[in-house]
Amino acid sequence: MRGPDEKPFDPAVSPLFVNAIHEELRQVADERRGDPRPCPNCGSDEHRKNGYQNEPKTVARLVTAEGLEDVGVDVQQYECLDCGRSFQGDLSALFYEGCAYAKPVVDLCVFHAADESPTACERTLRRQYGLQVHRDTVERYADRFDDVDGHAIDIADHRYSLSFLSFLFGDEDSDEPHFVIQRSTALW
Repeated sequence: MRGPDEKPFDPAVSPLFVNAIHEELRQVADERRGDPRPCPNCGSDEHRKNGYQNEPKTVARLVTAEGLEDVGVDVQQYECLDCGRSFQGDLSALFYEGCAYAKPVVDLCVFHAADESPTACERTLRRQYGLQVHRDTVERYADRFDDVDGHAIDIADHRYSLSFLSFLFGDEDSDEPHFVIQRSTALW
């Protein structure tokens, strides 16, 4: 199977903005994820940690000046003490079941696919966010998830998903938002 073609780094917005997005996504890189869960084979809660998957699970694929860069998390493996099966920990906080990318990237695909073709959406993700998601993947996500978070903000004449920016730049541990947007238009 062929991998994706290399895409040029040609942001439609300030490279500083794209780099800020990349830096926030890189903070997730090399984290260890996978909370304990019952064995999917027998349902037992008796298990032990059993190392990590060989390859990290991809959170996002970044388009940089040097080429594509995968950002991933290490996935905790468990072994059931009753039936001996090895299984992944619970990743539902960061990933939708059966999706190759993290929830924020999937939500971003669905957000833009509501108004654009999959090809245009692929281009938008690359040029506005510096993310590589193949148009076929965008189309699969758009078909699978029809509940679009339509909250948007306009920055330098480009439309952005407010939930994606909140995920990246918001403070999830605080009761108050990390940043406040008073209008739906902002300057960068």
